[in-house]
Amino acid sequence: MSYGTNSIKNIFVKEKDGVKAPAGFHYMPNGRLMSDADHVAVNGYIEQRINSFEVDTVDILNGGQTRGFRVLGDENAVFSIEIFDNTGEYYNFYTQTWSTEKAMLRNKKIGSEYSIDVKFKALPDSSLKTYTVNLHAETIHNIRTTHADYIEARNADNSININKSTGSNSNVLTKIIYQDALKTLKLSAIAPSLYNVSSNTVNGGTSSSNRIVIDGSVVDPNIVQVGDKVVTTGIASAVHAIVTKVDPDSDNLNELEISVSDSATNDADIEFTPPFNGMLPHDDESDTGASSISVSSGQSDNFSFSVTLQALTGRTFSVLKTPTTDDLCTYQVVTFGSAALAIEDENTDSGAKFHRWPVNNISNLKKGMVLDPSRSGTGINTTTPAFISDYKATSVKKIIVKGDYDNYINEETTTDLFVSGVDAFANDVTAVDRNGRVTAQAGNIAFNTQQNDALKSDANVRIFAYGKSGIKALTGVDVELTVASMAYFGIGEDTAPLSLIDSDTGPVSTTTSGATVRGTTIGLTEVGNISEGMVVSGPGINSAVENPTVVSKSAISGAGNIIVTTVQTVESGQTLFFDKGTPTLTIRGSLRVYNMGISDINIFFDVERFLEAL
Repeated sequence: MSYGTNSIKNIFVKEKDGVKAPAGFHYMPNGRLMSDADHVAVNGYIEQRINSFEVDTVDILNGGQTRGFRVLGDENAVFSIEIFDNTGEYYNFYTQTWSTEKAMLRNKKIGSEYSIDVKFKALPDSSLKTYTVNLHAETIHNIRTTHADYIEARNADNSININKSTGSNSNVLTKIIYQDALKTLKLSAIAPSLYNVSSNTVNGGTSSSNRIVIDGSVVDPNIVQVGDKVVTTGIASAVHAIVTKVDPDSDNLNELEISVSDSATNDADIEFTPPFNGMLPHDDESDTGASSISVSSGQSDNFSFSVTLQALTGRTFSVLKTPTTDDLCTYQVVTFGSAALAIEDENTDSGAKFHRWPVNNISNLKKGMVLDPSRSGTGINTTTPAFISDYKATSVKKIIVKGDYDNYINEETTTDLFVSGVDAFANDVTAVDRNGRVTAQAGNIAFNTQQNDALKSDANVRIFAYGKSGIKALTGVDVELTVASMAYFGIGEDTAPLSLIDSDTGPVSTTTSGATVRGTTIGLTEVGNISEGMVVSGPGINSAVENPTVVSKSAISGAGNIIVTTVQTVESGQTLFFDKGTPTLTIRGSLRVYNMGISDINIFFDVERFLEAL
């Protein structure tokens, strides 16, 4: 028979008709007092359970925040909760303050669920703060509360993940929450394949010629590409000589054509400078123009940014399209093992080339990530384009299929050999971060394109991850890009820039240094912000026909001549305008960040995907 007003039978009644029972006693249904201990000895405890503890263990914002907790379980289950940090301060749930005086929320009845809000202070310094949250299952009177059965979660290195484990095999359930110094998310720019300088040797001197023969093959993109600037003995560094063709007559794989005629010395070193070389900002070489965003670890928010790109003197940018999240990237560096791992039956007829390679760290690498395409430096021995990919060897078998009236032959493709693009190869995880995310594990990666044996032992080779999914895989952070404007500054402009989206940049302007009469060579007072392919307009330019474009210029910057596509007549001192190019480009917009990581992160605009450098 039940007594009292509780929904659970035989819960002790400690007060009757306004009179409290003495300590250690309770009222019986007939109004008499009975010892709590005697009752429990005869009838045992009423078992109640805490089913779950809902707590968001994402890092507390650096500036502080209010975090909610929920305890769910059986009605009349009783709990206490305490929160303290690694500096010795406890949270007082009643005053909602922190102090060194020990405090806790004691003996609360769930009633199916109990919600609590806790106010966390701003972090006063750059040290990492650790909060320990202990949920105690209490035994009060004849109610004994227990936690749900303990289900242990382990990290990839086999260490216990307290926050992902549930329940408890004792009366205490513990969670850990961190609060950290602000992190920096740098939004910068990178040109993975068109930045690093390459070099070779002149094979045969030339004089006043637009052709150069070199020792290497000009059709090898790791040596030279159309658009590279050429510098060698005989061609002064101030001359703006651009590679316009490789193997121009289709008869010599060692010959290239340049935009201006000049001289080259036999056996001299020759350098090829890609179009984006010297661009600011770039990777970790320069943060000039980059946007640095301060973010709390674990934070999800929308952040405004402004990234200003500056072309190398003598070059200009031309916008191909508005960049999206897919044009953002980040990268991880790896060190290759001392030898490739040949795959059974792998075709190596073309020489010592291999699909599969051991590396020092495969953590967070995924299929589709891109191998370093730099023609020198970290990518000097890579064969690109290439990306991480599964390797499959297949065969086709002919099978006779019997029909009702005749037979026919069907072909069936089977996979004879499969090698995963990313394979731990029985290597253990050797490091995880405080959230359990893997940070170190040796293993193998395979590429869709075979790589030369020279790649062995190469260090700091970049593996690029693109777009939302790639960046999330490599960093653990979701990002979404929204570009609001792309603005340019022309020569001599000191007013607000023109905002553009999905349109060409320009115009820049300069003045003529002399008259041109029915000619294609025009002298200018400044050619630094003018590049090949720019469209010329202004007084004297014949608008009745298609406006001319710049074919070449004689100098990198300062006074010089340009050659245009059609004959023109212009006066000295005349202002001319040049569209489809700009030396400076500012990208403005917002970056949505979901669950910022516990370390600084660098994310880059891959400029090769949406710009041309002329």
